[in-house]
Amino acid sequence: MEKLIIKETLNNPRIILDPSKKRYEISGKSFPENTKAFYQPVMDWLKHLPTNSQEKIRISFMFDYISSSSVISIKQLLTKIKEQNEHGADIEVLWHFDPTDPDIKEIGEAYEKVIGIKMQFVAKLV
Repeated sequence: MEKLIIKETLNNPRIILDPSKKRYEISGKSFPENTKAFYQPVMDWLKHLPTNSQEKIRISFMFDYISSSSVISIKQLLTKIKEQNEHGADIEVLWHFDPTDPDIKEIGEAYEKVIGIKMQFVAKLV
């Protein structure tokens, strides 16, 4: 599996999907100009995950801000993760949130309910 690294900018989150280091995270602010195009490489990466691997993958979502257009793309990513799990992958989703700002946690809880994906909620240390 190839790694996918996208550097964080003012509008885009940092994406690290690196199997060699077992590091998988999407973090920062998400309000890219073209959300679908920005997240397409991540969707493509997820499509190529082996579904017969014995390795557990833990993907951490650590957003500071999510725009309304990003909400849809992130929902699509989480839906793809759920589909991959249903086909034999072992992907665990960790949804990090700032306990002083309930919005990000509420978005994660809504994803969990709407998509039907189990996530672990992790409060960031303040």
